[in-house]
Amino acid sequence: MGVKTESSNFSLSSIFVTKKAYEYVASEFHPYHKHDLNVLAHVLTTGVGIWGAIQLALVFDLQVAVFAYAIIIATTTPFWTAAFHTAMVWAFVQVPITVIPLELDAVKLCCVVVAAGYGLQDLAHWLAVEQTMMSSYIKSNPSMLIVHTLWLMPLVIDCILKRHFFIPKLCVNRNRNIFVQAASRKAVEELREWINTNVPEKPETTHVWPHKEKGTDKQVTALESDAAILAGFRKIFAPHHYDVKPVVSMNEIYITATGAIKQITSDAVFYTPHTDGPYWWLPGASLYRVLVGVTPNTMIRTRFNLQHETQDKVVNTYDVLGFDYNRELHWIDHVPGETNKERRSLIKLHFIVYPKGWHRYGALCANLNSTYNTWARGNFLRTLRPSGLYESSLAWWIWLTTWCNAMWEMHVGWSNLVYVLGCYSLGPTPFLVLTSFRHYAVYISTFAYRSPPVAHGYLMRDCKLYKTIALMHLAKRLLPLIEIPDDLPGVAMAAVGFSITILATIQLGMVRTYFGSELGFVKPEWINGFPYNTIPHPMIVGQLVAYSSILFWFHDVMPKETMYLIAGHMSCYMTHMIQEMLTSSY
Repeated sequence: MGVKTESSNFSLSSIFVTKKAYEYVASEFHPYHKHDLNVLAHVLTTGVGIWGAIQLALVFDLQVAVFAYAIIIATTTPFWTAAFHTAMVWAFVQVPITVIPLELDAVKLCCVVVAAGYGLQDLAHWLAVEQTMMSSYIKSNPSMLIVHTLWLMPLVIDCILKRHFFIPKLCVNRNRNIFVQAASRKAVEELREWINTNVPEKPETTHVWPHKEKGTDKQVTALESDAAILAGFRKIFAPHHYDVKPVVSMNEIYITATGAIKQITSDAVFYTPHTDGPYWWLPGASLYRVLVGVTPNTMIRTRFNLQHETQDKVVNTYDVLGFDYNRELHWIDHVPGETNKERRSLIKLHFIVYPKGWHRYGALCANLNSTYNTWARGNFLRTLRPSGLYESSLAWWIWLTTWCNAMWEMHVGWSNLVYVLGCYSLGPTPFLVLTSFRHYAVYISTFAYRSPPVAHGYLMRDCKLYKTIALMHLAKRLLPLIEIPDDLPGVAMAAVGFSITILATIQLGMVRTYFGSELGFVKPEWINGFPYNTIPHPMIVGQLVAYSSILFWFHDVMPKETMYLIAGHMSCYMTHMIQEMLTSSY
């Protein structure tokens, strides 16, 4: 549908007074810029183009043209859009085109920058698989290009102002697990009947490849396109950002072993915290394992180490539980006092989620996971009944590597390792700053954006990890300054502050310390014990007392860098305390 330009939309009144003209063009612009990455890219590409155009005007001493452009935008767009645009124009004037180290005269350089901005905009649309707005009107109404070009930068700013972007997810891991009820109930019932008829009971798990069996192919195919399952994905992965497709080659029917696991076999892995695959590092893509309950189950529970315990699920008939195959740490155990009358049977479906339109990348990610799954499945089946030293050693090796990976993921995390190494590669100062204050970003973002639901285990892990690193940075700088016994009073004052924080943490418990009440994981509870019955916001106040004491006692011998570092910590704590005071639910 092309852009219409009825004269009523562009009267003097609608342009300068009511600003309906701008609102009309904005309403036509936004549908072509739904993808967040496209909009973020446009901030850069459009900004580069406008900067080049402004510098070109200045080269020809047309300052009046720049001034007129800024005035027109300021008088025809909404207040905040106009304010940000005016600030950007001022910044574009301050930065000369000569900052680009190319041996071209100023005019040619400005033209290159404008052309680059225009070309990169089209590249952004191509990467985001979104049509350009210009393609909708250029043939039918080419004069619209003037309006589009004039208002392009404020339209991009407007796109920014109406979004949160990835701010809720930037510093805080969100719960991306899926839990719904299957819509294809008839398929589930037929699969249950087939399993009970055709699969004998065994002391180890049984795996059936459904698309190789006539009695299961049709039913599993129906579940692969189940409306409820796909709707569950869309609650997490917006359709204008991601495509979701089944990975048929990985799907299987899983029937639980009868009896207890009494020795280390590959079945023991299910009772050990584990991730299913190694491809946590694939950017923008997720392989999901989706469990569909086929038989009644009240006994076997799927648990997630890095989610709150309320997110553990018992997958009963028709229940659907989906989680990231490569990233979500999970295991199974038995619900105390519960028994099943029928073997627990599941359909394990798999779906690849990847950036919208990037079909080759999605296919590559699916193929990598499928290939690994085939290899791992072979090792798994080989060690179901280990006989001999090699197979027994292989079973132990599978269990040991699974456990070691789980411990690392629970306490550090591969993504955090990448972040820390990336910060370290930037040099000492970026490393210090980016790893000293990361946990405050987690605190503040969590408190400000409680939806989508927070993955509480990830939250606690990341906060504790980055706070530990921050304290290591401080210890490295402060410990050499301490001279015993002369500095014992200063150490004691700091210890009092840190003790207040520790006592407050003990009173709250770890879950409440990390916003368990605010996030709805535990019921709010009034804490009467010390220090809460004496000191307001004792957890933060204790930190402020400790850092103030350190500054007071050691300021004569403390380097300025360390002073700034401590001041940064205090500023972050103050910011978060004010945030709690102004926005707390209690």
